[in-house]
Amino acid sequence: MFVVMAALVRRAVPLRLDAASTLQRRFLGGLMSSSSVNTIANFVPQQEAWIIERFGKFHRVAEAGFRFILPIVDHISYSQSLKEMAMDVPSQSGITSDNVTLSIDGVLYIKVIDPYKASYGIEDYVFAVSQLAQTTMRSEIGKITLDKIFQEREALNASIVST
Repeated sequence: MFVVMAALVRRAVPLRLDAASTLQRRFLGGLMSSSSVNTIANFVPQQEAWIIERFGKFHRVAEAGFRFILPIVDHISYSQSLKEMAMDVPSQSGITSDNVTLSIDGVLYIKVIDPYKASYGIEDYVFAVSQLAQTTMRSEIGKITLDKIFQEREALNASIVST
């Protein structure tokens, strides 16, 4: 929670907002982050994409460069980083085909290719990719015997990446 002072008819009235409230997202827009302040002329930073909504509906994706955004009509609803992110996959147990339990972990590299789908297609794409990688890792370990796991490391990486 934080307090914002809203000027109403020459006097300040405190307005309490939750971090994820619609009122904050709509009317305060990008005032919380300096990179997405909605003025008429905007510079979208390199390796970033802004999702622009017009009257609450998707309008366009603004990619890096100089962009015009109408302050009252348009709203910067999402700001997606297009940089590659490294993410640690937590340690988990996997059972091989010859019933040996292994402790496995890993590192994921995630990069947003389509900012529209990353914003509207799923609630938390980072969590979803992590869960998919963990499930695939356990599934692929279950198909191989303990003797072959270190020999087929490249094939394991290829099958995890392909899903």
